[in-house]
Amino acid sequence: MLCPPKAAPSTWQIYFTDHLHLYRSRYPDQKLNVAQAAKELAQQYKGLSAEQREPFKRRAQAAKAERDRQMQAWERTLTPQDVRAENQFRTAQRKDGKSRKANMKDPNAPKKPLSAYFMFLQKIRSSPELIKEVFGDETGTTRQSVLAAAKWRSMSDEEKKPFLARAEQEKLKYEAARREYEDTFSDGFEGSPDFLSGHFIGIEQLSLEDPFVISSAVPASPKMSPSHAGTSSSGSNNHESSHRNSLSQEDFHDALEEDSCRRVQY
Repeated sequence: MLCPPKAAPSTWQIYFTDHLHLYRSRYPDQKLNVAQAAKELAQQYKGLSAEQREPFKRRAQAAKAERDRQMQAWERTLTPQDVRAENQFRTAQRKDGKSRKANMKDPNAPKKPLSAYFMFLQKIRSSPELIKEVFGDETGTTRQSVLAAAKWRSMSDEEKKPFLARAEQEKLKYEAARREYEDTFSDGFEGSPDFLSGHFIGIEQLSLEDPFVISSAVPASPKMSPSHAGTSSSGSNNHESSHRNSLSQEDFHDALEEDSCRRVQY
């Protein structure tokens, strides 16, 4: 499983985390029912004015910009084998009903070229004369696409020939670049979900009862006051179970995946 940089927190998550830390600093000896805290703080958050939310919003924007920079740097480290192994893992997770994540695209691979039709469409949009000829006074994107498709179908093979020839040349260039890109990394091990290359860790290696995993999950909708602090007498197992139950199954697995990423030793 690939471990990209942790997602940036939202405005709400920053607000929730700040108040959670404040509560724990004031009541260090009291257990906290995170689900109850989530509900209370969610109500408080809804009542904030735009001005009151602004500091949290600015921090969320800064966190997102930093995460985007980290993501770009991380993507540059990926190999075709990494992407292939990740997609094998995601396919297996979807098959087992554990995830709905789609397969990822290789961010470093050569980009596929345009088809002959899209080269034709590109030429139209780059020329005011052709825009007027093909689209007339139509400005709607959907309608313009219909008109362009009709124009393409009406063209003879001879008229389409320059676009088809250029598309074929671009396709050959792309295939050569793709082979060269993949050959660059072909000397290493083939990636697989079980191959720990430094990018991967098997999620099945972690126990769902691991308190570190459970405590790392942040509820999707937070509540808190001293009167709502957790008072379970049955110990940490009930506390952990309550925490886990405050999350959807998908959120819990996402938290588990995030925690597994924290444990990778590079």
